[in-house]
Amino acid sequence: MESNKGQGMTNEQLKLLMKSLGLQLFDDKGHPGGTVAVLISETVKLRDKFKEETGYILTVEDTQTALDTLEKMLNKEPMPEGLTPEQKLLSQIWYDRLTIFNK
Repeated sequence: MESNKGQGMTNEQLKLLMKSLGLQLFDDKGHPGGTVAVLISETVKLRDKFKEETGYILTVEDTQTALDTLEKMLNKEPMPEGLTPEQKLLSQIWYDRLTIFNK
């Protein structure tokens, strides 16, 4: 998937990214369910908050990096170095939402 550097990520791009990563948690009508719904919901909230409050545009690349980081975190690996504050925040939000709030 091409980087979307400098352009905002659409809801459709986010859904395609999640689907391309093998997260097959969509229902029969193609709506996200389970973990995918959580990831999409939290991403959209953060994307909109960044844009409104700071003007930062969350990209597909940011989201891909955050997903890679989330996988490491779920495998009890340390958070990688070199993440942007936005990537780090998105990864942490997802991790907290999946591990703390879904218990």
